[in-house]
Amino acid sequence: MSSKPLPTQSLLELIDLFEQSGQPIADGDGQRLHGVPGWDLSRKLSLSDHDLAAWTECVGYAGCYPAPCRDERILVDIEEDADPARYRYRCPETFRVKYISAEMAAVRAVIATKLLNYLADLMEIPQALRRGITTAAIEDVLWHLGTMRIGQVHVDTWLVRGLANSIDDVYRYFDQLSLPNTGVILTTGSAQPAIVRPPRNYRLIPLNSVLSPNSASPVVDTDLIHRLLLASPGGTIERSPVVRFDHFNSTLHITTRSIAPWTVTGPKQAAVVKYLVEQFENGRQRVSAGDILVAAHGSREAARGKRVPSIFSGNSQWLDYIEHDDAGYGIKLE
Repeated sequence: MSSKPLPTQSLLELIDLFEQSGQPIADGDGQRLHGVPGWDLSRKLSLSDHDLAAWTECVGYAGCYPAPCRDERILVDIEEDADPARYRYRCPETFRVKYISAEMAAVRAVIATKLLNYLADLMEIPQALRRGITTAAIEDVLWHLGTMRIGQVHVDTWLVRGLANSIDDVYRYFDQLSLPNTGVILTTGSAQPAIVRPPRNYRLIPLNSVLSPNSASPVVDTDLIHRLLLASPGGTIERSPVVRFDHFNSTLHITTRSIAPWTVTGPKQAAVVKYLVEQFENGRQRVSAGDILVAAHGSREAARGKRVPSIFSGNSQWLDYIEHDDAGYGIKLE
């Protein structure tokens, strides 16, 4: 199930709404609704009305409203009006009848299946490896997104919301010996305190921390997830930079694009990529062919008469990671 890509900031707001959608709010009959009331939705700056209509559904109408009263807001009962487009309430300050739109009273919840599959798409989890995605492991709390490829291994990946209120149930679930001993648990809420140890050899990772902030469209920072899996449980890892060259494995990581890391072969190719990354870190997004050739060959004399494409002869993959224009060569960020 694929959906139209959301801008990164809109997706972050949608994830926040998904977290909030787990919180109950009473309707006019006292029944518990799980969603976000219209007056809170109106504060979202990035999600358009079209996005909200596409990604959420109305699950009912709130039975109360935080009405303004002097310098604060007081929760008051609201009820349907003869006009179906509005609800009425008694102003706590003047005791006069006032109105809010039905849209403001509506409680909307993020469509879980749609968001879950969208996230699985971002993580490039094949359909065959996300068969259980539509059935919650713990109702309204925990879902198995599927098996994601991280580096050279496949890792079971889960999504949890409202972890702070359900931590005992979640940990009890992952204590099952029938589950893998290692995996990734992405949380839609904030990070857990360092003293909270993850279950077994799992890693608890806030979902918003692995979405690259440097990309206009959502990109999952698999390099960061990989480093968190290798680190000690509860350890803190800095976000991946926009570009990073792993000298030990000769691998280039670009976090602004949904593209696999590039393992560079050969000392000259590695020297070129290393040089481009170093120059990028120093604020230079483009460098001349002459400077690249010197970096690859060691001196201007050795570089004389050589061409940059010749360094990557027989390997067109480099064109996916390095771009060339009138200003020179640089890492391909988009």
